[in-house]
Amino acid sequence: RGLSDRRPSWLRERERRGAVLDALEGARVLMELVGPHEEGAAGEWDTRAGSLGSRPDVGEKGSAEFAKVLNHEAIHVAQSCGNGNLRAAPRPLGLTTRMDARLDRNLDEPIYENASASEQELEREAYANQHHLELGTALVESHCLS
Repeated sequence: RGLSDRRPSWLRERERRGAVLDALEGARVLMELVGPHEEGAAGEWDTRAGSLGSRPDVGEKGSAEFAKVLNHEAIHVAQSCGNGNLRAAPRPLGLTTRMDARLDRNLDEPIYENASASEQELEREAYANQHHLELGTALVESHCLS
């Protein structure tokens, strides 16, 4: 096993969180630690403002939770860039949308009750991939920085 495999998980999460924050900064995403506009959302990508926000209490839930929320929103940023530019309406990137039932239940939350089928598809793609903490960085770099 390599040295990176023996690092504590929180250290790997911190490194990945730093990498995605660097990629988002490079893409000129405005980062805000303010509550999202949508009630119940942990994070939010606002295409019109080019800003990504998360609830201030997300960081209090631990580095793993913050890393997942940040990665989820970074996937949404890449979905916008994949449709032409940072402030474009997001479109699916063609990532897997298969996820376990626990994650799938997130889409049954009240926040998504009025979501269109296309919005549901965008969320499904982000939820299904949010645990791959290196993916958000790679997607932002390939879709927003190239």
